[in-house]
Amino acid sequence: MSQTQTNDSDVCRRCSLLGPTCCRIATGQEEFCFPLSKVEKERIQDHVPYTGGFVVSPNSKAFIDNVCRLFPGEEAIVAKLFPEGKEHFRLAVDSMGACRFLGPLGCEIPQELRPYYCRLFPFWMVDTLVIHFDAPGCLARREGQTLTRMLHSLDTNRAAVKDLYGRLRLVWGLPPRKGELKVTKSF
Repeated sequence: MSQTQTNDSDVCRRCSLLGPTCCRIATGQEEFCFPLSKVEKERIQDHVPYTGGFVVSPNSKAFIDNVCRLFPGEEAIVAKLFPEGKEHFRLAVDSMGACRFLGPLGCEIPQELRPYYCRLFPFWMVDTLVIHFDAPGCLARREGQTLTRMLHSLDTNRAAVKDLYGRLRLVWGLPPRKGELKVTKSF
């Protein structure tokens, strides 16, 4: 969830300059990058100059298993959305594992245009609860340590996380879950 130079939290900017984070992955781990929906990809392409920022990746068993872990109990839906042997788009990374949209001052994609997963990280939803990933590389996680402090340091709140999560589900093709708030803003 690194943020743009103009309206981003300092913790994300600082984190983006460090080692493996949500904007940098270890070389060889590319198949575990989250997928991009057509809506997210087109939104970025319409507003950000082409940088070779997208690649097509196979729906490998490891990729599908990783997505299934994000949506426990919805494995059949995930398998239908990402059938093994087919492909999906994801963000491209350079030879050092950095996202192609990561510039010297952080993410070059304006906050409102970033993929939903990027905007959510390090937060996620389990049923109706907002949680955070135990991501050791995340500076917000290391400095904040608690959900409340992490939300504050990233200038967000539970309602915003729930809204982004609902949007992610919709653009990835997952149906709304019982008890989730309705998405009220446009994509």
